[in-house]
Amino acid sequence: PTASERQARRVARYYRWLDGLSFFRERRAEGVEAHPVHRALTDPEGGPPSPLVIHRLMLEGLALPPAPRVLDAGCGYGATMLDLAPRLGGDWTGLTLSEAQRARGAAAIARAGLAGRVRILLRSYDDPPPGPFDLILGIESLIHSADPAATVAGLARVLAPGGHLVIVDDMPEEALAPEAAARLAQFKRFWRCPVAPTRAGWLAALAAAGLVPVRERDLNPLLRARPPAETAARLAALNTPWRRLLRALGLGVRAEAEIGGIQLETLQTEGDLHYRLLVARKP
Repeated sequence: PTASERQARRVARYYRWLDGLSFFRERRAEGVEAHPVHRALTDPEGGPPSPLVIHRLMLEGLALPPAPRVLDAGCGYGATMLDLAPRLGGDWTGLTLSEAQRARGAAAIARAGLAGRVRILLRSYDDPPPGPFDLILGIESLIHSADPAATVAGLARVLAPGGHLVIVDDMPEEALAPEAAARLAQFKRFWRCPVAPTRAGWLAALAAAGLVPVRERDLNPLLRARPPAETAARLAALNTPWRRLLRALGLGVRAEAEIGGIQLETLQTEGDLHYRLLVARKP
């Protein structure tokens, strides 16, 4: 198997563990089967903080055709498609490596009456459908790629001329102090992100794929960080000898995910990593 195929299996196993170990139990208990996996942002227009805020921000200034063909490359439970497809129309395809995500998302799509034009495929974004697509979204998903440049090139090939690729992800700064670099390494390991490109790395991948950057935004000011004392206390609780033993035995995936999230949060708070939006166009 290739590095991308090995990474796809690793990420699929990661999300299977998270789902099975009730990482999203609270949302499922509320009956929300297709909730957004990406994070909530403060609304610059004064609305309530929500994971749906990013949908409006990433579409600002984009001139889409009346019935766009859209690919969500790493769609999770399909929440982005469920939010946007009724408003934008068109034909929507989401890709996930998680059968649990696909099944719950498909059920929500059917209940919403969108089954004819919204679908979720159990498929890697490194093997996208042929398209062509007017818009491709990668919201907190492309960071899992083992070869981001190859991933972007593959997505660019199925992008229609004039179409846009939107990347929303966590991008570390170029040079970090040793302590911050160690936290970044733990985040990458625990969140199964072997590369985690910098902003410059993503821009280079876009250029190599023949795409032209047209807009970007630093989203860090819109993140809702917890007090440092709270994250420090939670990190200490997750690093007890018993929990470290569980992780060593491969049974601590949920704790790993939470530790990775805390490290990510501290890096963002200190400015060593930025949650960014990049939009590029295919000439």
